[in-house]
Amino acid sequence: MMRLIIHFLVASFITTSLLLSGEPQTEPYITYPGSFEYSAFHYSIGASVTLFPRFVVEEEIRQIPMVNALFRYGLPSNFSLTAQVSTVYITNVVSLGAMWSHSIGDISFAVSDEFSYWFGFGDVEGFDTNAMGLLNRPGISAGIDIDSYKITAKSELLVLISQHTYFGSASVGRVKPEIAGIISSVVLEQDIWNSTYMSFALRANYARPNYQVWLAFSVQDKWLLYPDLQISFLF
Repeated sequence: MMRLIIHFLVASFITTSLLLSGEPQTEPYITYPGSFEYSAFHYSIGASVTLFPRFVVEEEIRQIPMVNALFRYGLPSNFSLTAQVSTVYITNVVSLGAMWSHSIGDISFAVSDEFSYWFGFGDVEGFDTNAMGLLNRPGISAGIDIDSYKITAKSELLVLISQHTYFGSASVGRVKPEIAGIISSVVLEQDIWNSTYMSFALRANYARPNYQVWLAFSVQDKWLLYPDLQISFLF
């Protein structure tokens, strides 16, 4: 467990240090696919909740909010470096990726790809258990800038690369990349009051039970719809 905690702290520190070394832009946004100036950055701090069906997980797991920090850093030629750090102890995620943007007037488009390392901790029937895995999320997005409102529609594939679960000294796992879900999002980023910027995201995850509910040890393998709501402050 200690090794996983150290990995999470190191990855979070490196990601934050790289992305906060740039210079802020006047209007912060992260999901909107408009291009960034070189070395510009913004970040967001917020929380999200994903609701899973009761027959997949227990009520306690369904209602735990996840704390999220998202980052975006401007690179040359309309590229951006993106990153995310999310934690709820049971499940923790560190992501790093890239985005290429193109704008036509007030409309912008982007293609992106992001790799994630996730891990979690739990206590099952008196002994410690933990899990870890790798994910990939290629995606496309389109957005429109209307005054202080930036509205984005985004679609991503969720590719499960590997997953391992440890029960004391025993373990099970696999390394077999496969498509495990489709994520569709609508995101509003806006100045809500006196230069206070916020992001509101509604996501529909059409997927098999994923890494967020690894502790439930669900035997369900059906594709199901999981709604997700995220609210963040932009800086």
